[in-house]
Amino acid sequence: FQSFKMDASLLKSKAAFMKAASTTSAVQMRPQQPEYSTYDSEQVKKKKKKKSSHKSENTGGKTLEKLEVDFSNTTSHAANFATMAKIVDYMKKRLLNSQHWGLSLAEILEEIQVFDLSKKSEQWLREALPANPRLAMDGDGKYIFRPPYKIKGKTSLVKVLEKQHQDGKGGILLSELAECIPNAEKTLESLGSEVIVLPTQVNKRKDKVFFWNDPSTNFEVDEDFKSIWRMVSVDHLDEKKIEEYLVKHGIDTMRDLAPKKNMAGPPKRKQAKRRTNVKLHNEHLDDVLEDY
Repeated sequence: FQSFKMDASLLKSKAAFMKAASTTSAVQMRPQQPEYSTYDSEQVKKKKKKKSSHKSENTGGKTLEKLEVDFSNTTSHAANFATMAKIVDYMKKRLLNSQHWGLSLAEILEEIQVFDLSKKSEQWLREALPANPRLAMDGDGKYIFRPPYKIKGKTSLVKVLEKQHQDGKGGILLSELAECIPNAEKTLESLGSEVIVLPTQVNKRKDKVFFWNDPSTNFEVDEDFKSIWRMVSVDHLDEKKIEEYLVKHGIDTMRDLAPKKNMAGPPKRKQAKRRTNVKLHNEHLDDVLEDY
């Protein structure tokens, strides 16, 4: 084979090029941004700053304007309910003062001197008052107070008490009677032995409940029977022995007279029998685990 030799001048040129390339650093230039980029970035920063400051003023995900609207709505609702309570209290006072004729909403507002009511609140009252259980409508479409019971005096009170007793509804609270007739306590005192009054407590307030005294239960017991009754002592007997004594003498006990419970129910699930000659695990959890 023939050997080929490169030209000496070319070798020198290559060596010079490699030397120059090793000593020169190459820098890549980034593309220049458009002229308007600086202005846009400042505007974006301002918008973000405004947005963040606006979010910092939010409460519970709502803006201040939204909170102001919600607060105004809550305040208006509270004012509406306060006006309704004032109307109900005034109509009750009219009933107790023997003013039994009805009033329209405009007449009620005039008598209770409410003149700064907005149209929105007035419309709310027109829709809410008919649904109030303390008020009723008369034949002319006007409002009257609805007492808990239809009691106008002593005679009607006795009839209501007697019906309450016969229907098994119990007695009537003094606070309820005070919403039906004036001077409720004096009316009760005038009934004397026709009613039985007992103290009670309703909604953490002291009250009185009175019942009709059924005359059929008012009978005298012979003194000899009372003395025999007092001579018999059962202090040394427990309930089981007393029940055995009553059954022995043919007397039904309260347990026998009580209605029997319905024992018919879903059938109990039968527990599977454990197989013998089987290695058991978790025997210390027998009272916790169940077999299926």
